[in-house]
Amino acid sequence: MAAATQSSFAANGAWQDIAATLTAAANADVLLQNTGQQPVKVCFGGATAPASDLAGVTINPRGTIVGNAANVWVRSPGGTNLAVTVGHSGGVSGNVASLGNVAAGAADAGNPVKVGGVYSATLPTLADGQRGNMQLTNKGALAVTLFSSAGSAFTAIAPANSTTNPSYALAVASFGMQHNGATWDLAKKPASTNRLLSAAATTNATSVKTSGADLFRVRGHNASASARYLKLYNKASAPTVGTDTPVATYYLAPSAPFDIDFQTALYFSAGLAFALTGAAPDSDTTALAAGDILCLNIHYA
Repeated sequence: MAAATQSSFAANGAWQDIAATLTAAANADVLLQNTGQQPVKVCFGGATAPASDLAGVTINPRGTIVGNAANVWVRSPGGTNLAVTVGHSGGVSGNVASLGNVAAGAADAGNPVKVGGVYSATLPTLADGQRGNMQLTNKGALAVTLFSSAGSAFTAIAPANSTTNPSYALAVASFGMQHNGATWDLAKKPASTNRLLSAAATTNATSVKTSGADLFRVRGHNASASARYLKLYNKASAPTVGTDTPVATYYLAPSAPFDIDFQTALYFSAGLAFALTGAAPDSDTTALAAGDILCLNIHYA
């Protein structure tokens, strides 16, 4: 750094323009180093003193700053001498505060600079015109507010016609979930159908799905003059009728269609299987007559 042209200024708490002490031409790059014991406010530019401290940068003791302007304003608290070394910047050491090369409101120019931020457990509340830090999460990610600056927080909006949303309402997409008794599953729609067009002269023991299943609807027609019974099993293979215990048994009225609609799907954790019998007890193994049940459709996922 070039030799200092002035090293001491009276500290009266007021802004002082020290540009006249510079030996270089106006607008030359200058380096200021605070060699005193008090923080110093520095502001580059402006023909008149800054209106407030918000316009300046604080340079702590032993700190340095580089700037470029025709006017260099400094201010230090009263009651002590202000020691500032002024010279041309030929290298910088210690703590350095940098100023941008383009004024606010001017056309952008120059190379971009990597920026950082700060994590605040309690977010600051700034007043109009104040400068603030870019906020980070405690994982180092940029904290982004998803509502306008006019809002303060999200507001729950009840579903209704002609609802007026506040400016900071956030539109979201959601996926329906249903609990199966142990875990949460995505809400499903019936994607598969198991068909039995005409029952055989047996119990028609059938495996529908060999893994977890959601049963939505069962439709068909009982062509017999007697009641028949549909038994559902939580099993990954065809049931052993009379030995396995069904999880549900449904009465099929004689000579009538049937339509069993589950508003919320019936969940089978191991698999889905069924059988058709002539009596209701779990142990019954009465076989049907051929054609007793017609067009049995089981809709599941």
